[in-house]
Amino acid sequence: MLYLVIAILVIALMAAGFRIVSLQKKVREVQKGDHIKRAFLRNIGHEVRTPLKAVQTLANTVAKDDLYLSKNEKRDIADQMEYNTNLIGTLMDEVLLFTDSESEGHQLHDDSFSPNALCRRCLEANMFSLYHRQAVKLNFKREMNDEFFCKSDRHVVELILNKLILNACRFTEEGEITVGCNTSENVGRLTVFVMDTGVGIPQNRLGSLFTWFDEPDDMKDEAELDLSICKRLAEKLGGTISYDTTYEQGTRLLLILPLK
Repeated sequence: MLYLVIAILVIALMAAGFRIVSLQKKVREVQKGDHIKRAFLRNIGHEVRTPLKAVQTLANTVAKDDLYLSKNEKRDIADQMEYNTNLIGTLMDEVLLFTDSESEGHQLHDDSFSPNALCRRCLEANMFSLYHRQAVKLNFKREMNDEFFCKSDRHVVELILNKLILNACRFTEEGEITVGCNTSENVGRLTVFVMDTGVGIPQNRLGSLFTWFDEPDDMKDEAELDLSICKRLAEKLGGTISYDTTYEQGTRLLLILPLK
C-alpha cells in the first residue's frame, strides 16, 4: 500500500513538473511576442515622426502671409503632403496587419490587379524618399505585358513592395533603384523584384536577414525588422521573400507570390 501511494505521488509530481515546464514555455513565448511587438511599435513610432515633421514643415510654409508660390511650387508641395500623409496611413495599416489575430483584423482579399501598374504606383509613391538625393534614380523595368493581371491581396502586396523600396532608398547613395516583375524567374509564380546599387548586405548577415528575432536586441537595425515583417506578410499571401545571391551591384530582393 505504501509503495502504491509513493508511486502515485511520484506520477503526480512528474505530471506537475511537465505542466510547469509547459507553462514556463508558454510564458516565454508570450514574453517574446511582447518584446517583439514593443520593438515593432517603437520602430513605427520612429517612422511616423518623419512624415509628420515633413507635413508640419510644409503646412507652416504654406501658412506664411508673405509667401508667393507658382502653380508648379503649389503642386510640388501638395504632392509632398499627399505622399507623407499616405505614408502615415500605410504605417497605420501595417500596425493593423501586424497585430491581427486569426479571427479578427484584416481579412485577405483576392483582388485582380496588374503587377506592372502596381510597381509603377509604388515607385511614384516613393519618389519623395529621394527628394534631396538627386544622384539616385527610380526606374521601372518592364518584363511582362501591362495586360497581365494576377490575383492576391493588392493592399498587402503594395505594403510589402513599398517597404522594400523604402529600404532600398535608405541604403542607396548613388546610382539607381529598379523595380520590376516577371513570371519566368520562378515558373508558375509571380516574382516582384527590387534591386539597387547601394552598399549591399554584409555576408555575415545574410543567414539571419529575414529571421523573426527572439529578442529585439538581436536586430542590427530597423531594416532587419522591416524585412522580417515583409516576410511575415508575404507568408500571409502564401508567398515568400528571398535574397538574390547572384546579384553583385548592390542588393536584389524578391517577393515571390503564387499565381491564381
